[in-house]
Amino acid sequence: MYKYLLVAYFFLNFYLAGVFVLEIEVNYRTWLLIGADEFPLYHQSLTKLLFPVLFIPMAIALPLSWFMGLRITNRKERTLFLAHALCFTAFSIATFTMMVPLHNQLSQAFDAEMIQQLILRSALLRLPFQVAMVTINLILLFRYLVSAEKHLTT
Repeated sequence: MYKYLLVAYFFLNFYLAGVFVLEIEVNYRTWLLIGADEFPLYHQSLTKLLFPVLFIPMAIALPLSWFMGLRITNRKERTLFLAHALCFTAFSIATFTMMVPLHNQLSQAFDAEMIQQLILRSALLRLPFQVAMVTINLILLFRYLVSAEKHLTT
């Protein structure tokens, strides 16, 4: 069971890292190219798509991150899992308390200044946590791959 949880953990977290990059670095920046008349309908449609693509995986990955951190007995790995869970929690809090309200306002009307604010807030409040989460997961994955390789060669 542990191996399946570990695979799910890495899959969800690397998947979400890709979705976050697309959402933050690509999607937000292209909003300035959409006309003011088309933007509210576009944004409302996008918001509906975010639930299955982003919010549901986040709702699974965040508790899984905490579960892994609390279940692991190896002290170094446990520390890494807990550090990831803390970063993910901070990232999620920033997303739902600072970003979602801006998204809700943008659903009503196009506002270029608000889009710039969204991009800036995301860079300042979420990007550091995102970089930390990916770095931690790469370290964890490397540790597990090295451990698996040792078992295969012995």
